[in-house]
Amino acid sequence: MHTGSPEELHRKEQRAQAIATQIAELLSQLEQCGPVTANAGRITGLAVTIRRTNTHWTAEPARRT
Repeated sequence: MHTGSPEELHRKEQRAQAIATQIAELLSQLEQCGPVTANAGRITGLAVTIRRTNTHWTAEPARRT
């Protein structure tokens, strides 16, 4: 829950939108390499897994079976 000023909230919303736009562009680029899937806390692409940990997101080589 936001506890700052309305101006601060607006700045954070604008920043979040800008970052989300960059992420969408990067996912589109990743998808050009192969299929990308997303489910709870995990995005998987060709040879890479991006996953949510307790405190941040991390990218690691996908496990080959």
